Amino acid sequence: MIYVPRETNEATHKEKRSIFIGILHPVSTKEKAGRLLKRCRKQHPKARHICWAYRFYYNGDFYENSSDAGEPSGTAGKSILNNLLKNNIGNCILTIVRIFGGIKLGKKGLTQAYATCASLVLNNANLVNWAPESNVYVRSPMQFYGQLSSLISSEDLEIQENHSRDTIHWAIKMKDAEIGAFQKKISEMTLGEGTVHFETGGVTANHRRS
Repeated sequence: MIYVPRETNEATHKEKRSIFIGILHPVSTKEKAGRLLKRCRKQHPKARHICWAYRFYYNGDFYENSSDAGEPSGTAGKSILNNLLKNNIGNCILTIVRIFGGIKLGKKGLTQAYATCASLVLNNANLVNWAPESNVYVRSPMQFYGQLSSLISSEDLEIQENHSRDTIHWAIKMKDAEIGAFQKKISEMTLGEGTVHFETGGVTANHRRS
């Protein structure tokens, strides 16, 4: 089961005068995550560290990354990302702003502080169940337009991209769990062998750094 945040959520943790402000944002792309980080840096210009981790799903793959943002290696970004992973949370970026209080926490103390702040944010987040989706691509001679359109309509699907010219070339987004059944229905249509080419954007959830 995968969960995604419905809205932005914040939580604050204090540790030996340092203040840790955790902010969870829904995101679906690396570009959106980057824009949110820029905005966070503008909102907290005096913050010594703004650490983060993101995880989002696109066409069958989970893309994830994290940053210690100047903290000792492995103390911040990894702690944040591990919280997302162990709670099966995706399509989000979790940033933690640290306002230094003058007392050093040491590597162990930092790791614990970032993990605690991340946990506080996620515990209070409005999370919903989410089913992964991918694009499937259908190519076929134009003469089968009617039959394929009827199938897509009956499955309550929508064409996301239409690159058709002399032949049908559609991209259709659907839940990964339904792709196999949809492919089977296409193969069972009496269109003749080889008339419909069907492929996906990848439906096995791998892990990539981005």
